[in-house]
Amino acid sequence: MGRVSFTEAVNYPPWIGSHYGTKDDIRLLVIGRSYYDARYRDKTIEQYITDLIKNKGNDPFFTALEAVLAEGKHWKSGLGGLKLDRKKFWNSLSYHQFLQGILSDGYSPPDKTMWKQGQEIYKEVLSALRPDIVIMAGTDVFNNMPTLGGRNGRTYSWQDVHMKTWIIPLDGAECQIAGMTSPRDSTYKTEIWKELYLEFISDYKNKHKLTSFSSH
Repeated sequence: MGRVSFTEAVNYPPWIGSHYGTKDDIRLLVIGRSYYDARYRDKTIEQYITDLIKNKGNDPFFTALEAVLAEGKHWKSGLGGLKLDRKKFWNSLSYHQFLQGILSDGYSPPDKTMWKQGQEIYKEVLSALRPDIVIMAGTDVFNNMPTLGGRNGRTYSWQDVHMKTWIIPLDGAECQIAGMTSPRDSTYKTEIWKELYLEFISDYKNKHKLTSFSSH
């Protein structure tokens, strides 16, 4: 979708994949909560994900997101069987950190000022990227997002795990937002969230008469 400019308030501009916004593709925006380590202070999200693509780092949080969100077209054959094409996967979507500050660890509660700042920046990111679907990778992020005149969507359930959804008007259409447990949470189970996401994205594609979803 080309270069996007953000205000100075956005300390960590989102990663925007080179194929994000391509004609006939779903605009998928994934949102995490925050950085937890001061060593990332001078490292942009773009630099961090570029390193992931080049396999220069291994972060269980992002590995879990890949396992849940990757479609069949993101996989390739190689020695030992199928392997995720990280470059193709990350270039198909955008990624944003909701909170723009750095927490000391994953258990530190953000203060109200951080949440408020994150909410305003979230609005700016939505306006700039105009996603069709937003995946909130964290229950607290989903619960703290601005409602923006939206309404409840379907809740997807698998035993005692639930994926709530929220629908907002955006750019003359409807944007569907789904909340999942953060992959950093000890209760997170990749295989369950994969099933919930498959059901969610299949419903979306059927509603909009898009090609069927395939995965491995």
